[in-house]
Amino acid sequence: MVKAAISSSITPGNVRITYLPDGYILFNTAAVFPTITATDWQVYRNELDDNGQLVGSLGAYLLQTPEQTILVDTGLGPRTYESSRFKCYGGQLLSHLEQAGLNPADIDIVFITHMHADHVNGAVREANGELALIFPNARYLIRSAEWHRFDNQPERRASVADALHLLEHRIEFAEEGEDIVPGVTVLATPGHTAGHASLLVTAGEERVIILGDIFYSAVQIEHPEWTNSLDSDPEQAKITRRQMLQELAQPSTTGAASHVANSVFIQVVTAHSGFQLLKR
Repeated sequence: MVKAAISSSITPGNVRITYLPDGYILFNTAAVFPTITATDWQVYRNELDDNGQLVGSLGAYLLQTPEQTILVDTGLGPRTYESSRFKCYGGQLLSHLEQAGLNPADIDIVFITHMHADHVNGAVREANGELALIFPNARYLIRSAEWHRFDNQPERRASVADALHLLEHRIEFAEEGEDIVPGVTVLATPGHTAGHASLLVTAGEERVIILGDIFYSAVQIEHPEWTNSLDSDPEQAKITRRQMLQELAQPSTTGAASHVANSVFIQVVTAHSGFQLLKR
């Protein structure tokens, strides 16, 4: 039975990467993949729940290197977000962080792949009627193209307005090719948003790519050409998915796909004229 991913860890070299669940997402397949028919989905019925909704994971990643503790994205936080395209339920991240033996003050860096509510609003809490950032000692990093996409689009700020306000004087930019710590490199992966970023973790011969929202479902491994209405530039997103599939198919490479169900850690191989997800 398909379900949102539970907490799990991998250890490439001397880096421990832990998936911290925050909740789950249910996607309306017709709204998110508007060009795909119900017949097409029959092949992938095991990715859907009993109501025909695509089940998605929701969470963040904890990277523990010998020197730094990094949180990649922050989840949605203790709230619900619903639209015609999906329903998103969060609030579990901090309990899973505690289960990993850490508290918010232990986080040295928060890296934000992109400014969507389910990736950044978990950094915000309300206490005594005032808003504050949950991770008080962290540096907050993002690609400049992602931060500045809000400069002239006030109508799109509403769902992340609190995070934008609190981060305004804390945010730092980390650009394509920069190492945020040794062995953890920023990748520009536009399409889902203009400034979307991924992270490449290199440890000896092993590589892990923290993908952000390049893939919403395991189905997109076999069908990167499927149009996703949640991508701000669907055609660029298709290009990025194909490029990333080439990278994921390289030896000793693992992907970390935030919304893929069952397990967020994936491995990809070439198959016929395309790609295939190894059994999770």
